[in-house]
Formats: sequence, C-alpha cells, structure tokens
Amino acid sequence: MALTTVGCRLNQYETEKLANELIRQGLDRVPYAEEADLYILNTCTVTGRADADCRNLISRAYRKNPAAIIAVVGCYVVADRERVAEMSGVDLVVGNDDKHKLPEILRDNFRELFKTPAEESARGVSSVDLPMARSNGTSFAPAPPNRAMVKIGDGCNQRCSYCIVPSVRGELVSYEAKGIIAEVENLIDHGYHEIVLTAVHIGKYKNRKLNLAGLVEKILDTTTLSRLRLSSLEPNELDRRLLELVTDHPRICRHLHLPLQSGSNRILKVMYRPYCRSDYMKQLKRIKKANAEVTIGCDLIVGFPGESDKDFAASLAVLDSGLIDYAHVFSYSDRPGTPASDMGGKISPQIIKEHNRQAREIARRARLRYMNESVGTVVGVISEGRADRDGNFWGVSDNYLKVKLPAGTGGKRSIVEVRPTRLVKSETPGHDGGYLESELAESHPAE
Repeated sequence: MALTTVGCRLNQYETEKLANELIRQGLDRVPYAEEADLYILNTCTVTGRADADCRNLISRAYRKNPAAIIAVVGCYVVADRERVAEMSGVDLVVGNDDKHKLPEILRDNFRELFKTPAEESARGVSSVDLPMARSNGTSFAPAPPNRAMVKIGDGCNQRCSYCIVPSVRGELVSYEAKGIIAEVENLIDHGYHEIVLTAVHIGKYKNRKLNLAGLVEKILDTTTLSRLRLSSLEPNELDRRLLELVTDHPRICRHLHLPLQSGSNRILKVMYRPYCRSDYMKQLKRIKKANAEVTIGCDLIVGFPGESDKDFAASLAVLDSGLIDYAHVFSYSDRPGTPASDMGGKISPQIIKEHNRQAREIARRARLRYMNESVGTVVGVISEGRADRDGNFWGVSDNYLKVKLPAGTGGKRSIVEVRPTRLVKSETPGHDGGYLESELAESHPAE
C-alpha cells in the first residue's frame, strides 16, 4: 500500500494513524511514487490549488498501476464527492466522519488486500511500535517523523468568510485530556522528544473546564516530554497564562504561529476575523516584550475580494514591522459556498500574483533577519526528513529555525544542542530564506 497527504498537520496525523492501523493488519507500506496495489490519498480543499494537487495525485496513482485500488478520503471528498468519485481509477471515497473507519471499510470491500484475518494480524502489535512516514509539502515523499503530532480536537465554529474548513470538518470538538496524555506518554516511551499539539482550532480547546493552557500544564506536569510545540493559534486566544508558558517554560517551544490574514481593518471585518489590526499588533508586542527569542509567524491572504492598494499596503506594513519573523503568504482562492465567493470586487489573477510576490519578498527578508540574529546562540535541534545526497541532515530548533546539522548528528529523534555559525541564503527566488549552518555545542544531545 501507498499513502500520502495533501494539506495540514491534522491531515498528516490522520494519515499516519491510518497507515499504522493498516500495517498492524498485515499490509506493507511503500512510497506513494512507487507501484502499489492500494493507494490512499488523504485530501485537502482549503484552496483551488489543493483541489488540483489532489486530482493530480489520484491520476498519478492510476497511471502507476491502473489495476490498483484507489481510496480517496478527507476534506476534498466532502466538498466535491461526485467529481472525485468519477475520476478514473477511484474505487472508494470516504469523508471525514468515516475516515477512521477506512481499515474496516477496506477489509469489508477488498478482502483480498489482507493476507490474514483481522483478529490475527492485529494480535500483540502496538501501532506506535510501527515505522511511520509523513508526506512533505513538495514531493509527497515519505520522510521519518522525528517530531510527533497529537490531535487534541477537530472541527471549527469560527466560519471566516473565505474558509470552507467548517463545512468539511464539522463542528468544534475537544478530546478528553486523559486520552491525549496517554498518547503523549506512549510516544515518549517510543523515543519521541518533541510533540506538536494540533487541531483545526487549537485555541478553542475546552474539555471538562480545561482550556488549552490547562491542557498544556497538565501534559508538562504529568509527563517527561522534552518539548511541546503548539500549532497555529488565533491571536485573540493567546491568554495571559498561555503566554507565560510559551515565553517562560523551558519545555515549551519558543514559537507561536498567529494567523494575520490581513493588515487592513476593513478587510479583517469582511473576512469575519475576530480581531482588528491594533489588537494583533499589541499581541505581537506583548510576546516580544515577554521574550524576544520567541519566533512569531503568521499567515497572510493577498487578493481578498475588494482589497485595495491601501489595504494591501497595510498588510505589508505588518509584515515589515520587525515583529513578524516569518510568514506563509497565500493567494486568495474562491471556495464554493463561502460568503467570500459571492462577494464582488474580485481581484485579477495578475495583481494577486504580483502582490503575493511582494509579500513573500518582505517575509523572506524578515526570515533572513531573524535567522541571522540567531548566529552564535545555542539551540536544540531535531532532524527532519532523510539525508540529502551528500549525507547532510537538516532540522528544526525549538524556535523554528532551519538548521543544517553537523556531520554524524542527524537522522534520529534526539535533541542535538548546536551553535549556528552562519546564515546560508537560498538562491531560489521566492524561497523563505535559507538555513543556518551549525557546530556542536558543548552540551550533549538528549538521550
């Protein structure tokens, strides 16, 4: 079998859960680019580009092996089931509500895939014991997950005017803390030093009077986890206690990703975003005042319907404020059924493309500035992905720096203490900056 993912960390987490369960039941996993008798694609529909990526990956699997069983699951199925089902080679389409049942559905409908009965193949094997791989965002190729993700909830009730996610993921749900902590402990037992908490709307976590800050404290108090990272968090949901944890606690990653989407109050209002520009800027200043070493990233949408040159300039001003350390810039994409898709004042593709280029260049400069400021410091890095052709490993620090690891130190889940020695800028136009070369610090890697 071959599995791959389009989209967010939540999708990646769910793909690996499916992969592990199917390996548990006796199936072998190969990279998605190779020939397989079963292809599983976990889809995204957040943009038109994501839809196109999904269709291309379905077609790629069909070309690789026309006789293979192709199962398509997830958000794109919910958004456009009929189109997906009609594609050549697609045998099975499963929405988000039934995604977790895919192994059972496959066994019921394609029993020939399974060499042994379910009760025998699963006996005595823990899914976390099994090798895992996740897709990267460019090649969709497997890479070892040295940092694990834990899903703490699903769904979203915010309903921003441009976003289709609530329609395909459903209402907000928060999972029991007991189960989350059990999963964290299991991952620690199997050698993981960093865990990323993920959900559609992580800041709205609420279960039995426990909010996100309370959940974070509970994980830190009851486990030996080396470091905990938070995924994307709405700026208005960073409360005082959570800020204190991120800026002061040694086992919390010094990293916050706070979506901006627009620097214009007028555009924020028609986006249905629950904050204004001044609220956002105040939050950035609070974070940097509490701990200047906390890396702050953001998302920005360019070309939203009705966005004027003045609105766009307001967004660029936030990116260039010195408070943003990196940015993910997205071109506006119409999502059928969202309020924004019915708005007038659509921006031409040519203008959107140029604005995207301008915003990414400012974001690139901010990233280079911040990375250069880290030269000479000591950071803990976990390697990501496989070695390149020269045997080099790159990794990510707790404060989200891309670091080239010293020879002989990469590939494992250990935290390696290194000192960045110089910034190497990328020569690729539009790239987010580059990476930091490093040397081993005096302290030793975590065991």
